[in-house]
Amino acid sequence: MKKENTHTGIKILFSFLIIITCFYLYGRFINPYSLKVKEVAIIDKNLNSDYNGLKIVQFSDLHYGRTTNEDTLKKIVKEINELNPDIVLFTGDLFDSNNINNKDEEKIIKYLSQIEAKVFKFACLGDYDLKNENRIKGILENSNFIILDNSSKLVYYESNTPINFIGLTNDEKIKELYDNEYFNITIMHQPDLIKKVDNTSIAFAGHSLGGQFRIPFIGGLRKKDGAETYIESYHQVKNTKLYISNGLGTEDISLRFFNSPSITLYRLYSN
Repeated sequence: MKKENTHTGIKILFSFLIIITCFYLYGRFINPYSLKVKEVAIIDKNLNSDYNGLKIVQFSDLHYGRTTNEDTLKKIVKEINELNPDIVLFTGDLFDSNNINNKDEEKIIKYLSQIEAKVFKFACLGDYDLKNENRIKGILENSNFIILDNSSKLVYYESNTPINFIGLTNDEKIKELYDNEYFNITIMHQPDLIKKVDNTSIAFAGHSLGGQFRIPFIGGLRKKDGAETYIESYHQVKNTKLYISNGLGTEDISLRFFNSPSITLYRLYSN
C-alpha cells in the first residue's frame, strides 16, 4: 500500500513539473514573440472632420536586449510600415540594460530610422529612458523621432486647424501645456499620469505591459508604480479616452503569459 502511495506521489510530482515546465517555455519562448497588430477606431465629435481617417500607429516598451533583439525589431518595423501610418508614436522604454553596446545602438538606430510616417514620428520618455536620458535622446533623434519631453507640437495635415500633440514626462508643466483651445492628443509613458490631466481628448500610454501576466476573464496581474490604476488597453477617464499599449518587450522578468506583444493602429474619426 505504501509503495502504491509512493508511486502515486511521484506521478503527481512529475506531472506538476511537466506543467510548470510547459508554462515556463510558453511564457519565455513563445508568448513574448507572438507579435500582434491591433486595429482600433477612435471616434471623437470634437475632432475636425479634416482629420477623418488619420492613421496613428503606437508602439511601446521595446526593452531591447531582453526578449527583443535585432530580428524582432526588424519584424516590428516591417509591421509598422505595412500599416502606412500618418503618425507614429513611441511611448517610452527603449532599453533597460547596461549591456547595450555601441553596436546595439547602431542596430536600433538603423531600424527605427526605417520607420516611415507621412507626417511625424513622436516619442516620449519612459522611466528606464530617464536613467540613460542623453543616450536615449540621441538614439531617438538620430532615428528621426521628435521627442516630446514636457513639450508640444502642432500638427497641420491637410487642414488649417491643427491637432496639438503633447508629450508628458512628468506633471511639472501640465498647466502650461494644456492652456489652449486645441484638440489635444497626449502621449505619456506612465498611464496613471492621466489623473493630473484635464484638457485632452485622447491619450496614449505604455508602461503597464498589459499587466505582463494575464489570466483570462481576470486581466493583468502585475501592477507597478505609474500603472497601478490603469493597466488594461482602454479606459474612459473623465472626458479623456486613454489607450494603453501592451508593449513589445518584457520588464524585470523575461516572461509573458497570455499577453502577446503588440503594435496598435488607431484610425481617428469625427463621427
